[in-house]
Amino acid sequence: MKVRAVVFDLFNTLTEPVDDVEFRASVRAMSLAAGVDPDGFTKRWFDLWRERFDGTFGTTDEDVRGVCAAMGARVDSAAVERAVKIRVDFSRRSLKPRADAVATLAQVRALGFKTGLISDCSADLPDLWPTTPYAALIDEPVFSCVEGLIKPDPGIFHRACERLGAAPENCTYVGDGSNHELTGASRIGMRAVLIRTPEKSAAVYHSERTSWRGEAVDTLSEIPELLRSGRDV
Repeated sequence: MKVRAVVFDLFNTLTEPVDDVEFRASVRAMSLAAGVDPDGFTKRWFDLWRERFDGTFGTTDEDVRGVCAAMGARVDSAAVERAVKIRVDFSRRSLKPRADAVATLAQVRALGFKTGLISDCSADLPDLWPTTPYAALIDEPVFSCVEGLIKPDPGIFHRACERLGAAPENCTYVGDGSNHELTGASRIGMRAVLIRTPEKSAAVYHSERTSWRGEAVDTLSEIPELLRSGRDV
């Protein structure tokens, strides 16, 4: 019997879209807490997104230290701790589910689909994951900073499918289009579906949400019906 699965992106997909202005303000607040130049810290925080997302730095403490080191700033442990607290508090707030997220995950499972997650993220997310409402509804979460792989690397999509025990052609991927994730999922044979998000949302890493020409939905609550009808997955 074939295993069917739905794999979700996390930020701006299962979560309420994060406002880019608020996101950048949190990074600036981190720099002030660390006592370093805000402009320099903010620039390098975004420039070094790959090192944060693929686990090169490691922990959230090391993310802050790595960014400070890149700008030639020396920071003590107390300063790092203050900055990390701001980051973790912001990440926790950013994990607020869309209004229909929890119900949609439950419906997808009730339809007989396994559920997975692929998130390009830094170390704060795996630490917070067990406290989220998603954890009990996602069979296999895959975090880039743990795996050392970032979307659209085919390896991270294959890894999710393998852990779910489902062939790519029997999996649907749902995301907001950051890091060309929809193209990446399609290339290994997954059915890819865009969830539309406001332009102000913080999908700042190589977004394809305006160029995607495949299937798309406006709300997560459309996903169960999409699975019931149309292409057999």
